[in-house]
Amino acid sequence: MATNLKIGADRPRIESSADALAHIRALLPGIAERARGVDADRRVPEETIAEIKATGLFNIVTPRELGGSELGFADLVRVTAEIAAVCGSTGWVYGVLAGHSWLLNLFPAQAQEDVFADPDALIATVFRLGGTVEAVEGGYRLTGGDGRFCSGIDFADWVIIGNGVTRADGSFEPRFFVVPRSDIEVVDDWFTIGMRGTGSRTIRIADAFIPAHRSVALADMLSGNSPGAQRHERAVYHMPFADIAPFSIIGAPIGMAKGAIAAFARQLGERLDGAGDVEIGEQAATYARIAEAAADVDAALALVVSDAEAIDRARTPADITPLERARIPRDWAWAAQTSRYAASRIFEASGGTGIYDGHALQRVWRDVNSAAQHFAFTWDTAMASFGRAACGLKPSEFTLRNRRK
Repeated sequence: MATNLKIGADRPRIESSADALAHIRALLPGIAERARGVDADRRVPEETIAEIKATGLFNIVTPRELGGSELGFADLVRVTAEIAAVCGSTGWVYGVLAGHSWLLNLFPAQAQEDVFADPDALIATVFRLGGTVEAVEGGYRLTGGDGRFCSGIDFADWVIIGNGVTRADGSFEPRFFVVPRSDIEVVDDWFTIGMRGTGSRTIRIADAFIPAHRSVALADMLSGNSPGAQRHERAVYHMPFADIAPFSIIGAPIGMAKGAIAAFARQLGERLDGAGDVEIGEQAATYARIAEAAADVDAALALVVSDAEAIDRARTPADITPLERARIPRDWAWAAQTSRYAASRIFEASGGTGIYDGHALQRVWRDVNSAAQHFAFTWDTAMASFGRAACGLKPSEFTLRNRRK
């Protein structure tokens, strides 16, 4: 890679899991204090993004040769969950901007240089952008592009988009492209029941030229033969992106549920402080509800972290067996839906006050239910796919098709 990159010049580097957790926990009081405003303003404050940038945590999975920590996805999940426990939208935005940068490392070296010429560059994604892409001299021409759910676009310097090239013979080649923020129009259409602060707005690209080096074929990304895979040695860069990308966001619903349980338990303890034995004893069913919900969410986090650790320590893609490939999305779906139900059980116990706007548990309930709606966490698909694999059957055409998207 060219030497004009300012990698690590002004950027701190997180060196360990303990270091990552210590840095983010130091920021949590401020993030928690701003959480209500995040929901009302429909965006994460610039102050929060600047604080996280200053720690180097956005580069937790960025390769060391590009100035990052390259700690792995297990630490990304843990940090995302910590943030989401005090502000769900902030946790989601962090996970996307920190985790989806992994995709850039599958692009040609020149594309990586273009982006990381700014050590603080942040990258958002839209996996399915409409419009037409045609091959032209020196690259590609994208016209009429339109795509929803661009989480973190408020702070992104670049966006990775999924589309494809329409060839002269009418064939269509799926590809990914990296596009600068300057080529993008943001449509303020993010009016939702939950995760309002993620600002996951629609983006439009009316007309943009994309140099050839800022594109990579989906077929190469799936086969492990992308330009970046040839450059980076770790097995994670040789694995299909659909097996990796959701690790960026799964920490968010888990963290949201953990935060709801902790807040409810704290409030209940404060209310019962100084109460008599009879009144305290009458809450036995509520204590059990807290314990059950907490155990479920702890199990969800442990399961996902275990999967991420397997990805992080793999020496080759073959270390992840076909059954494990089916198990990982099963665990994403189970963890997200388990977190949703745990938070809902806690919300049920909050009583009538929980339904008011501005109540913290109501906000978390909205956020975790919205987060669990993500396509990657679809229960029926993930469970059926794992069941087929457990029985020794091939993946369905539906599953294979969605892995290719």
